[in-house]
Amino acid sequence: MKSLFSKLLVIYISIILVGFILIAFGMSETVENYFIEKKEETLIKQAKKIEREYKKAYKTGVIDTDRINFEMEALNRYLNAKIWLINRDGEIYVNSRIEDISILDENLKYREINKVFNGEILKRQGYFNKFFDEPVLTIGYPIKLNNEVVFALFMHSSIPEINQTVSDILMIIIIALLISTLIAVILVFLMSKNITNQIKDLNEGVKLISQGNFEKRLKVNRKDELGELAKGFNDMAKDLNKLEELRRKFISNLSHDLRSPLTSINGYVNAILDGTIDDDKQDKYLIIVRDESKRLTNLTNDILDLSKMQSGELDLKKERFNINEVLINELDKFEDRIYDKDINIIVNFMKEKTKALGDINHIKRAIYNLLDNAIKFVDCKGDIEIKTEYKNKKINVSIRNTFGEIPKKELKHIFNRFNKLDVSRGKDKHGSGLGLAIVKEIIKAHDEDIKVTSNKNLGVIFTFTLET
Repeated sequence: MKSLFSKLLVIYISIILVGFILIAFGMSETVENYFIEKKEETLIKQAKKIEREYKKAYKTGVIDTDRINFEMEALNRYLNAKIWLINRDGEIYVNSRIEDISILDENLKYREINKVFNGEILKRQGYFNKFFDEPVLTIGYPIKLNNEVVFALFMHSSIPEINQTVSDILMIIIIALLISTLIAVILVFLMSKNITNQIKDLNEGVKLISQGNFEKRLKVNRKDELGELAKGFNDMAKDLNKLEELRRKFISNLSHDLRSPLTSINGYVNAILDGTIDDDKQDKYLIIVRDESKRLTNLTNDILDLSKMQSGELDLKKERFNINEVLINELDKFEDRIYDKDINIIVNFMKEKTKALGDINHIKRAIYNLLDNAIKFVDCKGDIEIKTEYKNKKINVSIRNTFGEIPKKELKHIFNRFNKLDVSRGKDKHGSGLGLAIVKEIIKAHDEDIKVTSNKNLGVIFTFTLET
């Protein structure tokens, strides 16, 4: 099985090589056409100069054929091109006069000569077997006097010489491309190696996570998608590590909460059975056994209910009810605890649109848990505010207690099932850490939102929404 590194390397190099070949072929054709066009422009430019010189000589009334031949020879050496000057009688002025028109016709057709004498510029590539042993670029240019073509000027430049120039330039380009390709291959190799190493580290990290090791962290030294992925992995590992710590605390707390009542129940029952406790005191200790049994039952029910909620098996029976009345009724259940802590209750209810839609029994349970949490953590003589308002076409229910500010890192995990609210402060001696998790699942099952905020001035505020 090929590694990702080898696959990436093969793909990148293949793309580079294909691109190199296409560029080489494309540039070969382009450069050759460019030089042919430039040579044509140069020959036409020189033809125009010859025409101007001929017009000057004509104006003076003296046309020196020998001088014309001499200038043609000079241009021949300068342009590296053979030059013919043909008159209407078919005479060619080169180094010597060729009067055999049939030889000319075998190589340059009469229609091509006539085309030039008709005032057109001829461009042709091909062989002139009787004159040249190699293909040439031919330019036919009309020499005019008084708007009448008197001569046909033909200039022949060697195509192999042009091709040689093109080849030399292409060789330079190819060498440059080869060097660039080599550099690109090296860079691609290093980049692919770096990417695969990052993915390999990520894969190793995932394996460790799957084995329960949440301490692994990746080095984030990139700002691209892989860097974001590595950062996301680190965040995930951090959250899982935190969740694992909460789970351990939960198991520890749950074990303690189960062990304490079971120990009490076992001790009191054995004491009653063996006669250690007098008959007149047995009722007192049987009540303690009953309360501890009830506590165990409630704890077990919470665990089972939360598992059922999180598996999506919560059965909702929605109906319309007065949210203000439900809040007051649930608050009344804490009358003794409110009195014991001398808590100041602030009620701020809206008077209109008080009918909420939801499962009233589950909403009561959520409100009970939130009030229980607020009363548990509020300071003595502190404030608890209960507020309802209609906002964004929803009923918003807020429960605030003056407790102080909870750090953001704790707020982030406050609804986790293994989180026991503020265990470090030692205020929740008997809670299992399931109350707020149950609240969240109830509100979530209603397709509504719940959030918590905290600051020094207001304290801790839980707010959830309900449909009207």
